Amino acid sequence: MSGHYFPYTESYYELENSYQLALEGFYTYAFTALRSVLELGILGVYFAIEDKEYEKVRPWIISQQATPRFQDVLTKLYRLDYFKRFDEKFNFTKRVSLTYSHLSDFVHTRGYRFSSSGQTLANFNRFSEKTLKEYSEVLSSVVSHAIITILLKYPIGLQGLPLTEKFGLNPPVGGFLEPHQVDLIGSMIEKEEMEFLKELSDSDPHVRKIVEHITSLPDLSEEDWRRQSEEFHKRFPHLKTDMDKTATETEKK
Repeated sequence: MSGHYFPYTESYYELENSYQLALEGFYTYAFTALRSVLELGILGVYFAIEDKEYEKVRPWIISQQATPRFQDVLTKLYRLDYFKRFDEKFNFTKRVSLTYSHLSDFVHTRGYRFSSSGQTLANFNRFSEKTLKEYSEVLSSVVSHAIITILLKYPIGLQGLPLTEKFGLNPPVGGFLEPHQVDLIGSMIEKEEMEFLKELSDSDPHVRKIVEHITSLPDLSEEDWRRQSEEFHKRFPHLKTDMDKTATETEKK
């Protein structure tokens, strides 16, 4: 395996780490993890600019190559036509840079304001409504920045596809989403920006070809579903046991 999905999966793990730290009152480290979320999410697109991510990622993933400077990553993303067009209309690069710089202040403890004690106004970890609100706002920005960058490289992500009806338990990989997932993405992006991204996606010839192919496939029959279910439980027998246990407990209630 090339490992080119690693930046995205690691970005998600860092996101989980971040909000768990925030819930426990470790706000400075929650902000620090958010910088990794942003950096890794966008880094995945950086390696894929030339559609050779399976090669480009190797020196970095085996730690032979240093992680590129974030500003260099953003500059190189300008090679993507959609990224350039979006940035020219919405000043996207500047917004991302400001978010990254703000998070870096926590990483490097830029004075009391960005220290652990500065977040809680105490010398121990405790809940801070003000800091948690700030964290939530920055969290939303980071997730939005990462999603937008990924969509500018993979516009297929804005096409809600009938994956369950067509593929059942074996959906294709590659950024394909169900309609409700696209709706969730839309809730994280400003309306005007979402409309622009959707227009790019709808007018992309490659995207249209994929959508036409998937929607033209026949829906799975009941026999297909039964066969997939049996194969799934053979591969993951522990999941079947857990599901049966849950069903039994539900019936008792």
